[in-house]
Amino acid sequence: MLLDDVIAKLGGSGIGLTSGTNLFAGTLPDSPDSAVAVYETGGIFPLHTMNVSAGQAVAERPRVQIVSRGMRYQAARQTAHLISQTLDGLNNDIINGNRYLQITAVSSPAAMGLDASGRIRLTQSFDIIKALHTSTSTAAEAQGWVQDDWV
Repeated sequence: MLLDDVIAKLGGSGIGLTSGTNLFAGTLPDSPDSAVAVYETGGIFPLHTMNVSAGQAVAERPRVQIVSRGMRYQAARQTAHLISQTLDGLNNDIINGNRYLQITAVSSPAAMGLDASGRIRLTQSFDIIKALHTSTSTAAEAQGWVQDDWV
């Protein structure tokens, strides 16, 4: 699952995020004060190579939104910066057995204002190109479409 993969990448990156403690998928609980949530948002159309038949895409292109929350602006901004450094420009990476061809930041972190408890929130989005699976490999690899130096 996309969110599980992004959570795994961020949790294993050494930037101080731990799944279920201060890093969450699809929700931002009221505590702790300093926390990060990853949400799946709409992406764009899948990639087809020479075959445009239904069900024959070789890669999907989802987008995730990541919200960083903290008591102080600078702390939340630093977390958002570290997240961006971890994900932006990532290419040809395997996460939880899934091949990520590319992850690109859509923009720099942007302030969302304060939540009801007075904590600052920043948001940033990332476009992703992710190879689709067959039962034994990705469809893209099976068709010879994905090369190690693709991106």
